[in-house]
Amino acid sequence: MFIDQYLSRFKIKAKVLIVVLPFVATISAVGLTGLYASGLLQSRMDISNSVLQSLSGFKNLYGSMDAFLREASEEGRNGLDNEVKAQRAIIDGMLEQIGDGDGQSILSEASSGTAGLHQTIENLWSLHEQEVLLRLSIEGAQKSLIDARSKVGESAQQLEQDLRAGQSSATATMRAADKVLKGSDLMGQVLDDFAKAQGPADKLQTLSDAMPQIMKAGRTIELSLPRDQKELVQTLQQVIADLKSHLSAEQVASGGEVEDVARLRRVASVVQAWALKMMRQATNVFVELDDRTAKTSSILEKSRRLDAAIQSLQLAMADMAVKVDTANFDKLHQQIAWVNSNLETLIGGAQGLEFVSGVASLVTPSIAALDLDAGNLVSVSEKRDAQYASAREQLDKIWHQLTSFAELQKQTAGAEREQANNISVGTTGLGILVSIIGGIALVLTLQRPIGHITAAMRRIADGALDTSISGEQRFDEIGDMARALGIFKENAISKIRIEEQSDEERQAAELERQRNDAEKHEMDRQIEYAVNELAAGLERMSQGDISTTIDTPFIGRLEQLREDFNGSMLRLQATMSQIRDNVQMIQGNGNQMAQSAEDLAKLTEHQAASLEETAAAVDEITVIVRSSAERAIDAEQIVRQAKRSADDSAVVVSNAIDAMGRIESASRQIEQIIGVIDEIAFQTNLLALNAGVEAARAGEAGMGFAVVAQEVRELAQRSAKAAKEIKGLINKSTSEVSSGSQFVQETGTVLAKISTQIVAVSQHVEVIARASHDQSGALQEVNATVNQINQIIQQNAAMVEETTGASRELAEQAGRLMALIHQFKIDAGPADADYRNAA
Repeated sequence: MFIDQYLSRFKIKAKVLIVVLPFVATISAVGLTGLYASGLLQSRMDISNSVLQSLSGFKNLYGSMDAFLREASEEGRNGLDNEVKAQRAIIDGMLEQIGDGDGQSILSEASSGTAGLHQTIENLWSLHEQEVLLRLSIEGAQKSLIDARSKVGESAQQLEQDLRAGQSSATATMRAADKVLKGSDLMGQVLDDFAKAQGPADKLQTLSDAMPQIMKAGRTIELSLPRDQKELVQTLQQVIADLKSHLSAEQVASGGEVEDVARLRRVASVVQAWALKMMRQATNVFVELDDRTAKTSSILEKSRRLDAAIQSLQLAMADMAVKVDTANFDKLHQQIAWVNSNLETLIGGAQGLEFVSGVASLVTPSIAALDLDAGNLVSVSEKRDAQYASAREQLDKIWHQLTSFAELQKQTAGAEREQANNISVGTTGLGILVSIIGGIALVLTLQRPIGHITAAMRRIADGALDTSISGEQRFDEIGDMARALGIFKENAISKIRIEEQSDEERQAAELERQRNDAEKHEMDRQIEYAVNELAAGLERMSQGDISTTIDTPFIGRLEQLREDFNGSMLRLQATMSQIRDNVQMIQGNGNQMAQSAEDLAKLTEHQAASLEETAAAVDEITVIVRSSAERAIDAEQIVRQAKRSADDSAVVVSNAIDAMGRIESASRQIEQIIGVIDEIAFQTNLLALNAGVEAARAGEAGMGFAVVAQEVRELAQRSAKAAKEIKGLINKSTSEVSSGSQFVQETGTVLAKISTQIVAVSQHVEVIARASHDQSGALQEVNATVNQINQIIQQNAAMVEETTGASRELAEQAGRLMALIHQFKIDAGPADADYRNAA
């Protein structure tokens, strides 16, 4: 009780503070102890974390060092140097944390070792720069070797192409000569068959059957002869074309084919001579190519060996680029010696060729520089490996030092953790004891007064407003609760008093409601009156009466409704009046249109009758003109028959002239053939002479061939003599044929004049017939036009009748519309009333 009376002077917050303060002090002691322990642990954790970071950093440093060794670059060097600086900074930070504590000497040694890595990195970078320069020099030598190899390949390929081109050209010339020779032989065979044929019909048939073969041979010769023999080809094609023209159906009996055969024989002999010339040229080329083939084959073989040696050297260089060591350098040195050997062999076997000196100028300095740079590259690589091994040894040493330092820090952290645990257990027990004592004191202070206030609140809630409230004199929160409960009791008493006043105000509101109901009833009556008036007006309008308005005023806003209704009725009256006037006008115009349409129909009927009479007259004229045109056509046909007879006579004379010409031409062709035979005899004599010379060179083995050649030569001489005698006889027959041809030509001239006069008569008759035919066509068009006009007039008459019916229908519709309009009562005038009565 004494404690409660004493503590009642204070607020609950102060009581809680008095009770909780020792508990807070105890908890603070526990917290400070934990803070001390955590500080120790944090220091050790920071050091351990730094050790872990350093160990992880050195592990990454291993990887960066390996990557830098595999592919050194400025970026990699800077990154590696920054990593070394970062690791040294971490170690120096750990030295600052531990001060003079355990492990200071270990970290000092690790820091010094880390500083030494900078110089190792610089040495590796310097060796890398030397290696880059050496590799660039080796790449330059390799490019020179590639250029030399390419030049050797191109030059060898060019030599081979030149050789093949010569062989191909000679082969093509030989093949073309063979084709030309076969074509000329074919033509000679056909010409021999022509000469052996008995009569003109057999000769023509022989030429006709062989014409496709001759044309094919001509195309083959055209494609095979050299381009500079274009004139010879054109002559051959012209002879073949003339021969084909003479063999056509219209000129079978012309006789010009004999001259064409002679021309063809001469051209064929010239073509055959060209074929022999082409064969001799091809043979000479083959002889020249024999020596070149042997030399070129030797050069190509040596070039391929040099190319293979350079390729092997490139492979050795690739191995050297992948792995720089003594074994690969020895292989490279052997390949260089092989390239030198093959180059000397090529130079010795290809003297005089320009590409050899160029290849030597590229290969010799390149392989010398390559040998020197490869040796230096091996030396640099060995130094670099030694530097890298030293760096790895130093990294391993630093790693072991950091591992030892981490183990020492682990042992120290265990001892400090045990000390902090003992302090935390003691302070925690003291805090629990103080908390129990403070809780008991707080419960004793608050339980009884709060129970009194709770009982008083329950009674007031049950309606006992005369209940006394204890504790109002207290200064703490419980006293505040007691005083608030007293105010709550006073408010309940005031509520009862307010409810009594509300009953009186409710009665006054009921009287006001009754007065408002009376006013509403009067308003409903006025609205009902307005609605009835509007309904009556609308009913009159539905029955057609739009002449009456509402004259009695309405109250309030209903007056606006009455004015709008009256305005609508007035506008409707005006509209219906205007519609009535327009319908009357339409009705009158419709009657006038119907009368005009009837008059137009009568006029159209008169026009149709007149047009029918005109059409009949035009038909009669058309028949007369058509008859005249037919007679003119008959006359034209008679004149054409006369012209055809004259033309036939001219053709007969022309054929006779042509026959005489062909006889004369055949004589000239025979003369040409004799000339060809004479030329053949000369060539045969020449060939027999050459054969005798060759047989004499052959010695005894050619004796028999020499005898044969002599016989052939004598036969050729006799053939030439006989040809001269035949040529004299042909010249005599040619003069006789020329005089007969002159008489026939005079006869042809007279017949040509007669044919010309008949042509003039035929042209005049043809003009007359064409004019009559044109007149007939024009009259037919006029007749058709008149018929079309007649149809149009009849259609117009039908349309006029339709227009008349439509006009009458329009007038009737206007009358019905007027009757509908007069169903409305627009005004009270006597005229409107009379009309409605009449309706």
